[in-house]
Amino acid sequence: MTVGYYTILPAEVRLDKRLLPFERILFSDILILANKNGYCFASNAYFAKTYGVSTVSVSTWISNLVKYGYLSRTYDYKDNTKKIERRRLYVKADFKENNINMNNIKNNIDHTTKVSMENSSRPPKKYDYLQAMLDRI
Repeated sequence: MTVGYYTILPAEVRLDKRLLPFERILFSDILILANKNGYCFASNAYFAKTYGVSTVSVSTWISNLVKYGYLSRTYDYKDNTKKIERRRLYVKADFKENNINMNNIKNNIDHTTKVSMENSSRPPKKYDYLQAMLDRI
């Protein structure tokens, strides 16, 4: 599987002793997937296949993330039925802004690296990244 994104794990989630390791990883993936629409609609089956675990495990992990206040969920039902058409997972507002800003920082660093490499005969150093970012402000 080719993956074209990276995830961010906020310290509050990473250090929460109530969460299992996979719950933390799942949260970081949900955080990324919620970036585009403001919510994540990936199914338990999708996450189960991704992590090589059962859908029951994924369901339990999501329930714990909801229980501890990191996520909220809503359901869209098929017309005039009680059958769930789609679940929406919403990330706690504090983490949405952090994630978007971190993605922008990575994009700036990637751009800076490319510019530094084009304009120099030596490999870029951390100073080059930071200086280029400051110059763009």
